[in-house]
Formats: sequence, structure tokens, C-alpha cells
Amino acid sequence: GKKKGVSIGIYTSNSQWSPITGGSTAFKKYPLWYPHYDNSASFSDFVPFGGWSKPAIKQYQGDVSFCGAGVDKNYY
Repeated sequence: GKKKGVSIGIYTSNSQWSPITGGSTAFKKYPLWYPHYDNSASFSDFVPFGGWSKPAIKQYQGDVSFCGAGVDKNYY
């Protein structure tokens, strides 16, 4: 990661994290990017999990057409 000048994070949701990792908190030092397609550009829906008390990014809308390309919308 840092030695190569690359930043990493975790992309997951609570519904996936808990069954796969057993609710591990071992990765809480990495920024969390979570999906919740509610068309709301805010973190007001976030419920802490996996040791994260706040997220870094929320993916709130998917497969939106922008300049002819399909994109996902994210909130920082």
C-alpha cells in the first residue's frame, strides 16, 4: 500500500461484512466505502459495523447514465 504510493480501503456493507468475517474489527483502520442505493447523498443512514464508527464514502445510486456511460454516484 503506502510503500507503493497507493491508498486502500474496504468496500462492503453490513449485510455482507458480518456473515463473511464474523463481524471482525481487524480492518477498521482502513477507510470504509459502503453501498446503500437510497438516492440520498448523505451518511445519515449509516449504522456502525466492523469497528467503523463513520464511513469515508457512500455509494448511493447505481447505473446512472452520464455522458453516455453507466456510472455509480458516490458521496464523500
